[in-house]
Amino acid sequence: MKQKVCSFLRIPVDAVLIAIAALAVPCAVLTAYQLPFPLVPLIWAAVLIGILLSVWMHVPKFGWIAGIAFFAVLTPLLIWKNLFVRYGFLLFRYAILDLLSPDVPFLPSPTPVEPIDGFTAAPEAAIGWFALLVMAVFGLSIAWSLIRSKMILLPLIVPLPIFMLSLIYTDLPLAHWTVLLLLIYLGGCLIGGGLRVSDSDRYGLAMLPVLLGLLVLGVLIRTVSPPEKYEPISFERRQEIIGERVRELYDGVRNVLNNRVKRTEDLTDEEEWHRTGDAILEAKTSESGEIYLRAYSLGGYRNSAWYSVSPYPGTWKSMGTLGGNAARQNENAGETMTVHAEASEMLYVPYGFEPSGMQLSESYLAANDVTEYSWSYRTVVPTATAVSEEEAAYLTWAQEQYSISDSSVKEQIRAFAESAGIYDTGDNLKTARIVASFVRTNGTYSTTPGKVPEGTDFVLYFLEQSRTGYCVHFASATTAILQSFGIPARYVFGYRFFTTSGASKTVTDEMAHAWTEVYCPGVGWVPIESTAGADGWQEPDDANETAAPTAAPTPEPTAEPTPEPTASSDGETESEPTEAPQETNQPLPTERPDGDGTDGREEEESQAPSTTVPIKLWWLLWLLVPPAIVAALLGTGKLVRDRRKKLFRQKNAREAVLAMYRYQKRMERFGASKSETAEELAVEATFSDHEMSEQRRRMHSIIKSSLAQLGSQPKWKRFLYRHLLFLT
Repeated sequence: MKQKVCSFLRIPVDAVLIAIAALAVPCAVLTAYQLPFPLVPLIWAAVLIGILLSVWMHVPKFGWIAGIAFFAVLTPLLIWKNLFVRYGFLLFRYAILDLLSPDVPFLPSPTPVEPIDGFTAAPEAAIGWFALLVMAVFGLSIAWSLIRSKMILLPLIVPLPIFMLSLIYTDLPLAHWTVLLLLIYLGGCLIGGGLRVSDSDRYGLAMLPVLLGLLVLGVLIRTVSPPEKYEPISFERRQEIIGERVRELYDGVRNVLNNRVKRTEDLTDEEEWHRTGDAILEAKTSESGEIYLRAYSLGGYRNSAWYSVSPYPGTWKSMGTLGGNAARQNENAGETMTVHAEASEMLYVPYGFEPSGMQLSESYLAANDVTEYSWSYRTVVPTATAVSEEEAAYLTWAQEQYSISDSSVKEQIRAFAESAGIYDTGDNLKTARIVASFVRTNGTYSTTPGKVPEGTDFVLYFLEQSRTGYCVHFASATTAILQSFGIPARYVFGYRFFTTSGASKTVTDEMAHAWTEVYCPGVGWVPIESTAGADGWQEPDDANETAAPTAAPTPEPTAEPTPEPTASSDGETESEPTEAPQETNQPLPTERPDGDGTDGREEEESQAPSTTVPIKLWWLLWLLVPPAIVAALLGTGKLVRDRRKKLFRQKNAREAVLAMYRYQKRMERFGASKSETAEELAVEATFSDHEMSEQRRRMHSIIKSSLAQLGSQPKWKRFLYRHLLFLT
């Protein structure tokens, strides 16, 4: 009995949410453009729409009666009042164009709306009937997304495109009660979304206090801060605010993509090197020549991807040995470098820095919000010293962590290397140079090598078949071959560029580079370069940097005596590099030269016509919402399907069977036949520890059968399954 009551409560709860959204969103647009409309009739209409649609979508056997009633009531009314609807649409269109056409060149000028021949109606009534049509269509989409789609995000997305229409012209604020209702709807969807999908029986009972609490919260906010106290903001100021927010969002997204530490590098996506020319940092050095600036490293190789290794539990700090221990013994004067970077998760580190007083991790140095810092470094030749017990313990750990987890792939890579005449010489650095020379000599540089065939290991495909790629391919192959010999090696990402002494260098994503680090006992981590050809290495033409070399360095010198700097320390900080002094003549990465200076700007301003009015186009941002939603759905679908394939093809057959079983149960909710065999296989996979290759194949056959069943359904359902539910 209690379960029936809880299930029944879903109907009124969702009816309230549908009614709120159906009323709030259209009315927000009408109030924003100061169009008169009868509020009370629309409230009753929203209640009716919410009840009929909620019953229709929830009740399995007789819900269709409510659906028929929905169309039977609204369709005749709208047909009977079609002149009202048409007149209301014309009034709505006139209001939009009247406000926006002066600022938007491609919009036509509005023409006065004349009453239709033989028809007279008050504008308020006509707009009310037009709003009823919008509410009916919009309510239907809300009801389906909320109840039938079984997606948590879709009910949150559906109202936004229409609601954005109310924010285009910000001189006319929308009614605050519409914002309150929309927030109640979004809050209800957000809080109850997961419960609605996972435990629908408790959803109705749990949502009653949620909706009541949201209503009380909204009333309290309105009481404490009534709209009358709000200070209006001019249209121009709002334009500036929106522009600032958009720029901040763009910069934030760019920084997240360019300046974060990757924990995984999926090599199957490396079919083309994409470059945008975005600035990453500014570097200024006291030397001229080639610089390797390190960002982070990845160590474990499996399933054609590099993964970060777990932190070393001991006291040995391997990041302090970058470039070799000899850097600490060289007391000669070195070079200096200052770095100004956008907000980044890591510091950009040269080789051979002095690690005294720094917080060191295994693969990168945390920036801790530092964006300006300096290094001092020295060019050294790695020289072996005695291996301490502390370093020996680290070396044992590194041999386990920096390795290829798939024994089959490891043996194939080692067999290929030995067939090519490459063997472990017993000297890690010497072996690394031999491997790098082979990879570099036998590969061809290309920024468009194409995608690796599905089911083929990335490194093996590069070594045995394509032998074409860019730095990611060469560095991955070199690192994997060394790991196949049991030599600690890791894949490194950073930037490779050329500098001129005393000149500021803008480092862009076009200078991004990957290389290998090999651990040499008694020396430390030493960089190894193996990328072939100068095609992707040439320095961009720059009149101010004529001294910079343009050809690729010779193989041996680039691998060993890479500039090995030391971080400067003046005693003021113990946890991070010292900040470089501010230089008034050094522009930030976002600054640009002023060209001819102030005089040129004044001349330009004087030539501008005094009657020029700036075009206000920020409202066009709302046009980005629909394509953004489409792009998000397509991108999400691809990610979901790729992840599903990886789960099904993973090495652990038991986990693969369980992943396929969960997928099968989801398809059963949408029309696939229930499989008793799938239940048995899932139980076996849960409690058995034997090899399950045959069970994997049987479960895969069940999945294919269920997909065929869904594929036989109507086209509109197949479209929803693929692009909205990501089911097929």
